[in-house]
Amino acid sequence: HTFRSMLEAGPDSETTIHAVHHAIAAESSASVAQLASLTAMNKRTFGRFCKRHFGFAPRTLLRRQRFLRSLARFMLDPSMRWIKSLDHHYFDHAHFIRDFRAIMGMKPSEYANRPHPIVGAAVTARNRAAGVAMQALYRPEGPPRGQSGL
Repeated sequence: HTFRSMLEAGPDSETTIHAVHHAIAAESSASVAQLASLTAMNKRTFGRFCKRHFGFAPRTLLRRQRFLRSLARFMLDPSMRWIKSLDHHYFDHAHFIRDFRAIMGMKPSEYANRPHPIVGAAVTARNRAAGVAMQALYRPEGPPRGQSGL
């Protein structure tokens, strides 16, 4: 249903959908009012637009992005403590824990203690593509000639 409505909405809505998507994903986006003003919509229209095209209310979309940014930072460096991986839009650690429990159904420490083979493989592939190698595998002068990563 959502995809059909996007196709029927025409090219103007496609541009707006992309603009809203980028605005929601931007770390600078902090409030629904801010997002609505970026898209030149009032808050109610913006709310209906998000529900129709993204399937969620704007607050839920912002909450999801804030959570995913924090989770991604932690997963890129699991040796980091959760507090250092928090998105700057969280008020405090307790705010993050409430979101984590609501979204994941467990405490952050429970999640951190579980194996993450798929995420681990994705992080390794991302780092390899970015040219980031595990330093422990190479001498201080760098990887052997012709090798840019793992």
